[in-house]
Parts: sequence; C-alpha cells; structure tokens
Amino acid sequence: MRKLEFIGTVRTGRCRFAHEMVIPGRENLFLKPDDWPRQLAPGTLNILVNDDGFPVGFDEIGKGEGLTKFEEGNFGRALLISPWKIAGNTIKHDDENPTRGMGEIWRAELGVIATGQATNCWMFRRIGSDITSEIELVGEENLRTRLNLSDGTAVKVTVWETVQNTKTKTPDEIIEEWCQAARNVEGGFGEEKAMGYLIGEKFLNFLEVAETNREWREAIPVFVAEIKAIFETWKLAEFLNTPRRLGALGHATTEEGHRLLTAELTEKERIRQDARNLMLLEWAKELLLEAMEQ
Repeated sequence: MRKLEFIGTVRTGRCRFAHEMVIPGRENLFLKPDDWPRQLAPGTLNILVNDDGFPVGFDEIGKGEGLTKFEEGNFGRALLISPWKIAGNTIKHDDENPTRGMGEIWRAELGVIATGQATNCWMFRRIGSDITSEIELVGEENLRTRLNLSDGTAVKVTVWETVQNTKTKTPDEIIEEWCQAARNVEGGFGEEKAMGYLIGEKFLNFLEVAETNREWREAIPVFVAEIKAIFETWKLAEFLNTPRRLGALGHATTEEGHRLLTAELTEKERIRQDARNLMLLEWAKELLLEAMEQ
C-alpha cells in the first residue's frame, strides 16, 4: 500500500467553506468504506504544505500543479462523494464537467512534529479546486481541539492509498441482489415495505450514482424492468404518488424513530436532503410510470 508524507503548518482556512462545510456521515451515503464515521465535525483543518514538504516522487501521481495531481485518479481514494451531498460546497458541476465539485477522500494521519501526538483523520479534496498547496483534513472530532493546534504548528500528514482487493460488483449484479432482497422483504413484511426498500431507498440511490457514472446510467433500463416484474404498475403508481419518507431511514422506522434519527441534522441539511430525494423521486416516476402516461 503506497503512502505519501507531507510536511507543513496549520493555518486558518481562507474561505467560509473551510469553516462551514459539512460532509455527510455514513447514514447519508450510499457507497462508503466500512470505517467511514457516522458524523464528522463541520469545516476542515487546513495544512499549508512547505515548499520542500512534498513527498519524493510526488510528480508520479499526476501532471497537475501541486495537490491537483490527485485529480488524475492515480492514487486510489477511499471514497468519492457527490457534490450536492456536501453542504456549503461552492464548486458546481455542469453537463460538461459532471465530476466537478465531487469530494475525494483518503485515509490519513495527522501528527504534531514537536510532541509526537497523532490522530487518524481523512484528507478531503474537491475535484476542480484550484488549491495547490493546502491539504484539507476532516475527522469525527475537531482536529484543532483534539491535538491542541494553533496556526503555525508544524505537522506531518500521512495519506494512504486505498487498494481495491476484491472485485467490484457490476450494476447488474447489484440490481439482482437488491431485487431478491426485495422479494424476501415482501414475503416477510408485505408489499409496502418491499417497495419502500427497493424504490424509496435502493432505486433512488442507484439513480443518484447514475447521474455521474455512465456504467450505472446504462443499467437503468435493466433495473426498471426488474422492478416492473416484481410490482404491478398500478401499485407502483400508488406508491410513487403517495407522500412518504424517502431514503435509507424512510421505510425502516416509525415516525418517532425517524424524527430521532434525523434530529442531529440542521434545518438546512434536512431541507437539502429532502429536496434532493424529491428530485430523484420525480426521475423515478418518469422511468417507472412512463407506460401509464402514454
């Protein structure tokens, strides 16, 4: 496993994003590593890399200037987050640049050179950022408080490459697995729960990934056909046109349970999440109810 070691100093972030940015925890992400935190502290800790603080051989990572080399994807990341999932994100994507603004994540360790204190954290970088010499770190705790840091503190940041040791499942394999699970849910808990699982959670998650992943986008017709093979069209219409909670928690909890599980989200985060789910729901309606409208 490759690692990169950077030497630099703590500095205060220059923009509002560094103080207010919120990266979603594990409950609000579809694809994530097993050790991804349930919740992260807001904002980033910025480390200004010294002129001579870049690792030996860093030029092999990519062709860009400084930290933009990571965008070529030659140093395996642990996680990629959709731009709209990052509260306070100021880098916007468009049709020509669908990955712009996406958050790239690597496992990291932050160490204080003078004391030897260290803590595990994550390096965060947005695709399209023009920051070339400032590493942004995030963690479950506020890293300044955790290590008693102040501007100018000399630190070492170690970043590890993530290597995929197992074969990634294809979209078709994932669809087959989810559809079989939905049949099991239907047999044990009824059709409403099965549709909540397969459509209200899994299909919307699939569409979200498909927006920026061609392979998943090309598999949408397969998923639509499988859903229609399990549920009658009129039942799909009834489900999709009835107001309900959406997402991973929507079908699995009571109203009170859902309220407690989302209580830690800010009002802005709840509004953002609900708006995103509703947009995906409209797309799902177009795909699954197309035959009824013709």
